[in-house]
Order: sequence, then structure tokens, then C-alpha cells
Amino acid sequence: MISLTIGFLAGYPAACRWFGFFQKPLAGKIMLLAVIWIVLSALIWIIMRQVEYQIKPFRAGKNHRIGYIAAMVGSFLVLWVFHWQPPAFPSTFQMNITPQGIVHLFQAKSGGGAFPLDQFTAAAGWQLTETGWAHTSEPNAALQFYGVANAPLELVFATGPLEGIVVIDIAGSSTILNLYSPSSDATIYQPFFASPGSPTTIWKFWVSLLLVAEWLLLALLLFALFMHWPAGSTAFFFPIVFLLPYVTTIAGHNVTLGNDFGPFYYVYKTYLLDFLANGRFPLWSPSEAAGYPFFSNPLAQTVYPPNLLLALIYWLNQGYTKLDHQVYTVLAICWFSIGLYLWLRSLKVESRFAVFAALTMALSYKMTELLRFTNAAHEAAWFPWILLGLTKLFSATNTKTTVRWAAVLFAALVCLFTAGYPYYIYYLPFLAAPYLIFMLIPRLRTILFGIEKPDWRRFTAGAFIASLLALLVCAPYLYQMGRTINQTAGRAGDDFQHATMYPFDFQDTVESLVYPPAARPEGWFYFGALGVVLMTLYFAHPQRDVSTDENPVLAQRRTWPVKVALLGWLVFLSYISYGDRSYLYLLLYKILPEFSALRGWGRLSIALLPGLALLLAYSMADFEGRLTSATTKTRRLTQLMVWIPLIAVTISALSYQLVILKSGFTDEYWKSFFIPRTAFLIQTVANTMGRNIQPDPATLSLWFSLAYIVFGLMAAVIVALLICKVRLRFGSSAHWLLFIGLGLFSAINLWFGGAWLWNNGFSLKEDRKPGNYQRMFSSALTTPRKNENSTLTLSPSFSVGSPPKWHYGRYQEFYFRAVGESDARDALLGVTDGRRFYFSDSIRYETIAGYLVDANQFEIKPVVHEYTGDSLLVEVTMPQSGYFSFIDNWDEDWRAQVDGKSVAMEQLFG
Repeated sequence: MISLTIGFLAGYPAACRWFGFFQKPLAGKIMLLAVIWIVLSALIWIIMRQVEYQIKPFRAGKNHRIGYIAAMVGSFLVLWVFHWQPPAFPSTFQMNITPQGIVHLFQAKSGGGAFPLDQFTAAAGWQLTETGWAHTSEPNAALQFYGVANAPLELVFATGPLEGIVVIDIAGSSTILNLYSPSSDATIYQPFFASPGSPTTIWKFWVSLLLVAEWLLLALLLFALFMHWPAGSTAFFFPIVFLLPYVTTIAGHNVTLGNDFGPFYYVYKTYLLDFLANGRFPLWSPSEAAGYPFFSNPLAQTVYPPNLLLALIYWLNQGYTKLDHQVYTVLAICWFSIGLYLWLRSLKVESRFAVFAALTMALSYKMTELLRFTNAAHEAAWFPWILLGLTKLFSATNTKTTVRWAAVLFAALVCLFTAGYPYYIYYLPFLAAPYLIFMLIPRLRTILFGIEKPDWRRFTAGAFIASLLALLVCAPYLYQMGRTINQTAGRAGDDFQHATMYPFDFQDTVESLVYPPAARPEGWFYFGALGVVLMTLYFAHPQRDVSTDENPVLAQRRTWPVKVALLGWLVFLSYISYGDRSYLYLLLYKILPEFSALRGWGRLSIALLPGLALLLAYSMADFEGRLTSATTKTRRLTQLMVWIPLIAVTISALSYQLVILKSGFTDEYWKSFFIPRTAFLIQTVANTMGRNIQPDPATLSLWFSLAYIVFGLMAAVIVALLICKVRLRFGSSAHWLLFIGLGLFSAINLWFGGAWLWNNGFSLKEDRKPGNYQRMFSSALTTPRKNENSTLTLSPSFSVGSPPKWHYGRYQEFYFRAVGESDARDALLGVTDGRRFYFSDSIRYETIAGYLVDANQFEIKPVVHEYTGDSLLVEVTMPQSGYFSFIDNWDEDWRAQVDGKSVAMEQLFG
């Protein structure tokens, strides 16, 4: 019965959402629902049998009742926040659009698809143009539609300083929409409560059943998660709440991501998913820089295992938007957070301290800065899972446990190697080596891992086999990626100026802790003022405490070997990140292979987060331990170790902040990106709401800068008040209340700034559309290319421009060397007329113009039988012996045949 119920709750929404349930006749509906229901129920039954799942009798205890109510309310809120809408179904509409002033209806959408605007009936004053219906004069007569269309119905209007008001009446429900906005050419999307129109009773039944099924399914999922794993579920889901404007629409808009997110990550992902969903795997990218590898380009993230799930989602949803990719990016932060939580729990950290530390680091400025780098966020997400695998292998006592956690380590390493940001692969040894050293030191091993005599043979075998298998599985990809990078301009190494770009130093570290406006965002890792205060108190707290009821584990974690080890781990990583300001960096630059190929070593601060999380968890536990000290004598003897460091860190941080604030110094990223982008976000949100707000950049910067000072003072005051006024009892719920209160304060502190560094404003939501990018290849051979500095392009007008320090070095050399004969270069590359095939007597020419003179004397008419981007089959009649040229970048993996016989390929202009 349980499997049948859950099977229906999952199967009916699947039928409605992805298999056109509402469009089928009644018999088709019953058959489709029956098939999906039976398959899912059987699958759920098998899983329940495999895990020996036993349904416990319902217990109507207080906690369960509260849990059920919370799950019901929570699922309702989720459906509301994410704008629950039924899928398309036929419905009758009676709609009147009455203007007051200038009104432009750009688009109508029916059931998620475009609705022909000529279906509307216009009265006087309306005119149908290429851009939609326009009303610019009196009289204010209605634009009408009466008939059947697929619900839900959506309308898109223009907004601007000259736009007026429109009254929309659908099925007797009226909505007044003010289209005025200070920003012209913006559009607003308005969902209507009456968007289903006037469906029949049977359609109301089906849609209501869908709403109830999805509500119950979500409530069941939330109840199961938060009743059984409340801390872990919080660690995973809270980043979604924290970054909600990036993952859902608000008034038809969402906050978008800028910088590299679109041109370097989203385009590659949607291109790849379109191919995978159609059963193909692209090896070559013909649309960028006259050809560049796709499979081995790290930006494409081609063999990353989660692509299979994304391809299924792409196929089901028939498209993939930037909002979808933002959700995919935010989920990496969720995965990082739950990984940190589980790793800390494996080190015997209590759950409330583990979730507090995990969320603080997951929402720190270092992780939210990675929102623009989707691949980097997914690489970082696997760091804690690798540490978790190593920790569990270290404590394994039997073969079954060893195999299980070796498999986890193997999977995490495979995902790290394929996530498409090679920098973080190189960072892994710097993160893991000190951690492994901790395992070798008996005293640290006992305190950190709780292990006195580990089974070294079991640990070594499990870790070695998992690592070796991961390397073997990923070796072809890593080899090809390395070969591609070595041929790419500016990425091959031995370029000290390139390697030391984006400098980061000790001052940036201090600013990352207390005053991020002055720190370089490439490496900043601000995690809130509260964490800094708690860590200071932890380091100042001596091991010996006269409290007789103190947990001995707390005293052990306060020993100087532990403090020195954790601090040394962080200092070691930080010192390398200082680049040419670090002697250790200069040494590693000379002796480590491929070290010189990496730049922006401030980005190594991503490796600080696990160590900082462990330190913060210990600090939080130590602080709570202070609040549980039972005797007045204890408080009197230890108060100096509280007030001296608390006052010292407050005065030091405040003095530093005020000095920098008075000097007016802020990092160039702060001035060039954060403040303008934040101002633009405020402006676009206000415009969407019909208001005109244009923040002054200087004032906005000042307010943000003062906020960090205020949060610092508030953190010190909160800690001081808690120490003075609060005494916790062991086993009381006040421990969790303390955690929740401090956690919310820290979250507000972090939400205030860094999460919006790379926003690109408040934009209209996109429609999902299948790409069908394979179809563009045939027309691309005759479409003029674009001479633009772009990477992969998603149109037949392929790009031959190239950003500096990217694409093949030999192509860059040719491209920029030929700047003196740019017209001839444009003709050769197909920018002028799209020509891609040439025949010539010779290919040995010093100038492009000389080659074109030779080639233009022959007229050939190639017939392309097949072109997939990876292969070309062309039939051509040669006028004489000579050279047939296809203008695409050469690569040593290309192979050629003429009339079925392999021939050598030669290069034109290198």
C-alpha cells in the first residue's frame, strides 16, 4: 500500500509534467497513468525490500504532529515561492485588455509556448506591428480574445517612462497593471490568478488532483528529511533559501549572474546537453576561433557525471535556461555544505556545531564568489567529500566499510577530475597533504580522529586503490585536457607575469577577515564577524579549566598541538596564495611541474574553507562550553581569558576598519564590479516595481563599508552579553536556540554583500527552448562568420575572433600577426562571405593576399553530404592537381581520406 501510494504521488505529476497527459484522450490518460504508476510502484517496492525498510506504526506524538504540520505548511510555501502552475491543458478564455494611455503587448504565451497575437481582436486605437500590439492613441478600446487555448496564459508588456496603465479582465477576474518605469525598453511579465481561464469541471478535477499530489509528495519528502536528518537537511537546503533570488522568479523576474557565467559556462552547458539529449557526444567545437577542441576543453565539463542527469532534465523540459544553470550552480554550494557537515560529523563534531560551521563556510564570500564560475563551484563541492572519504577510510575496521568509503573517495575524485576547473585539481594536494600529516602524529590523531592505533594497511590500500582507479578512469580525459591547455595561448606555463596575475597578500588576508571592501575578491573568504570573534576566544582559552563539569573533549581540543596544527594548516595555504610575495611560492614555481601554468593564486583560499570550518566548529563548541560553566569561581578565574581577547580583537578590527575607511581605499573589483552591479540590481528591482531608484555609488559604497564595522561591533556585543547574562544547562533546548540565533545573525551578515558581487541585474525570465544546435552546422558552412572576441557561439554565424590568452597559441599568432591585412584575413576565415573551401596550386605563401590570389583563379563547387562539426564529407571535382583547403583549425587528432584512402593533412599558415 505504501509503494502504491508513493508511486501514484510521483507517477501522476510525472505524467502531467512531461508526457502531455492533459492533451491526451481519456483512454490515453488512463493508459499513460497506469503504466507510469505500475513502473514506479514496482521500483519503490524493490528498493524498500532491498534496504529492508520497515514501516513503523504511526505515532501521534507531539514531535510527529509538529513535524507533519511543519511539512504541510513548508510544502505549501515551497509551491508558492516557486510559483506552482499546472502544465498546459485546453481551456476557454474570455479576455479583455483595456488600455489607459500608451500600451505595448509584446508577447502572449499559451501553455508555455508562443501564442499567435493575430488571434486577438482589435478595436480602434490598437495596431498590430512586427513587435506586437501597440496602443498609442485614443479611444481606450479593448483588445479581446474569445476562444480555446492552452492554459496557463501569460502576457508580456513593455514598460517605460511613457507607458500607461492596462486593465486585464480574464474570466471575470480583473487586474490593473501600471506599466510606468523609469527605464525604457524593459519588459514585465505578469502572472494572473485567472490564467487557467474557464476550464471544464473534469479539467478542474485533474488539475486539483495534481496540486494535491504534488503538495503531499513534497510534504512527505520534507517530513522524512527533517524528522530523520534535521541538521543535514538544513545544511543542504539553507543555501537555496539564502540565494533564493538566483533560483526562482519574483514578479516574473530573477536575479541573473554576469561576468564569465554566460559566455564561458552557460553556453557550453546548453550546447553539450542538447547534443547528449539527442544521442551525440561532440568532440570538436567548430564555432569558436576557427575551431577548438570541445571534449577536452575544461570549460565544457564534458565528462562530468551529473551531465547525465542534466541531459535527462533537458530532454524532459525541452530546453535549458540560464535560470536552470543558476540552480545547477547553487546546488554545488548545497553539495559543498552537506559535504562539510558530514565530514565534521565524521570527526565527532556535534551536529549543531557542524551545521553552523558548514553553512558559514558554504555561504562565505569565497563560495558565493564562485557563482560566476560554475565549474569551479562544482570542483570545490567535492573537496569535503574527499576529506570525508579519507577520514572514514582511516577509521574503517572491516572490509565492507573500507570498500564503501573507498567507493565514495573514488566517486569524489572522478567528479573533481572532470568538473572542469583544473586549478582545483592542482590545489587538492596542498589541501590534503597537511590533513594526512595530522593522521601521522599520534597526539593529533587521537584528538582529531579519535583513533590511537589505526589500521594503516587497510587505510593505505583503500585510499591508494580508490585514487589509482580514479586516475585510470579519468586519464584519457586529463591527458587530452592537458594537451589542449598546453597548446592554448598563455596557458602552457613558464610565464611569470601571467602566473602572478591577481596578486593576493597578507593584507588581503586580514581584510578578508574583517573588512572585505579592501580585499581582492579573487581570494577573499570573509565568513562573518561572529566567526572571527569566536575563533579569537578559542585560541585565547587555555587548555586547563577549573570547571569540574567540563566535557574533557573540549579541553583536549584546546591543547596547543591542536591549535598550532589547525593554524599551521591555514597559514601554509595562505602563504602559498601570496604568489611572488611568498618565498614558498617562488620555490614551488621552480620545482613543481605545471605549477607555473596557474595564475591568480589567491584563489587557493578555497582550500582554507574546510580548515576554517573545523576551527569554527571547535570555537563554537568551546564558546558553548564557557556558557555551561557552572560555578562563580570558574567564571571569575577565566574571565580574563574572555574579556582581554574580546576587547583586543574588537579594538584591533575596529581600528583597522576605521583607518581603511578614512583613507577611502577599496579594491578595484569593489569599485568596478560590486558597487556598480549592486546599484544596478537595486535599480532594476525598483524599475520592475514601477519606481525610480538610482543609488549613488559613493553613498552605496559608504553604507556597505559601514555595515561591516557595525556587524563587527554587534558580534562582539552579542558575545559579551551572552557571556554575562546566559548560563546554559546540559541537555536543554537552549543549546539549539543559541545555535539558531547565532546562525541567523551570521547568515544576515553574509547575505548583506558578497552574494551579489557578480549579479547582472533583475531580468525577465527566459523561456525554455530546445537548441537543436546540430541543425546549424550545414548552414554554418555558408553563413558569414563573426570576427568577435567570443568563445563558443550558439548560431550558424560562428566566431573566429578570440579573447587574449585563450584558444590555440598558433591560431592566436596567425590571427594577431595578420592584423596588417585584416581584410584578407576576414576573407580567408569566412567573415566576408562565409566561404570555407578553397583550391590552390600551393599553400606556401607568406601573405594571405597571395594565397587568395592563387585560390581565386579556380572555381570549385563543393557538395557537402555531411557535416557534424566532428566530421565532414564533401564531394568536389578538382580542376587540376593541387591543394583542397577546409578553413578550420588543425589538430593532430584530425584524419583525412580522399576516395577512401588516408592522406596526410598539411597546415595553411601554420
